[in-house]
Amino acid sequence: MGGTEESIGALRETIEQSIALEQYEIELGGSVFAWHRPADPERLLEAAAANTLNAPESIDPFWATTWRAAVGLDRFLQRLDLVGKRVLELGCGSGQAGVAAAARGALVTLTDSVLLALQVARLNAWPLRAQIETRVLIWGTTQLDSGPYPIIIGSDLVFDPSLFPVLESSARCHLAPGGTLYLSEPHRHTGDKFATWICDRGWRAIQHNIDLTDHRVPIR
Repeated sequence: MGGTEESIGALRETIEQSIALEQYEIELGGSVFAWHRPADPERLLEAAAANTLNAPESIDPFWATTWRAAVGLDRFLQRLDLVGKRVLELGCGSGQAGVAAAARGALVTLTDSVLLALQVARLNAWPLRAQIETRVLIWGTTQLDSGPYPIIIGSDLVFDPSLFPVLESSARCHLAPGGTLYLSEPHRHTGDKFATWICDRGWRAIQHNIDLTDHRVPIR
C-alpha cells in the first residue's frame, strides 16, 4: 500500500467518482487520524433499496456509518499486546477497528465484500499503510491465501442471523489453531442469539463489557 501524496490524491479522486466524502478527526489506538466517510450515506441506502442484482453484498450500505461497536472494540484492544501480530478484520467497512489495531502495532489485513468500502478504508489507513493491506472477502464464498491469522476482529457483524453461518465459516477457515476471534456489538438481541448459536458449534464465548461513558448501553 505504499505510495506518494499524489497517489493518495488519486485514490480519493477515484472514490469521489462514486460518492462524495467528508473528513473529520477520530482517535484510534491513542492516535488521531483524519477520517473519511460518505457525506451522504442515504445515497448508498437508496442504491441498496433499488438494487436488482444477485450480489447485494457488492453495495451493502451499512459500512458507511461509524458504529459505536468499533469504538468499544478499539478500547478493548488496548488490553492486548498487538505489536507484530497478524490481525484480520472481517467486514471492515471504513476500517475503524483494523486501523485501531494497526495503531497498536499490529500487521492488519482489512477485508470487506464492498470494493468502495475497501477504498475508503485504504484512504483512512494511509498513515499506517506499511502495516495494512486491503482484500476483498465474501464470507462463505472466497478465502484469502494469506491466512491463517492468530487474531480476527470484527465490529457490529452479528445484526442479521441469516449471516451467522457464513460469518462463522469465514472466521473458522481463517483463524489459526489456538487463535482468538474478537467481535463487538451493542447488546442487541441478535448478539444474544449469536453467542448461543456459535457455542453450539464448538466455540467458547467469553463476554466483556466496555462502557463508552456516553450514557448508552455498553459495548460487549
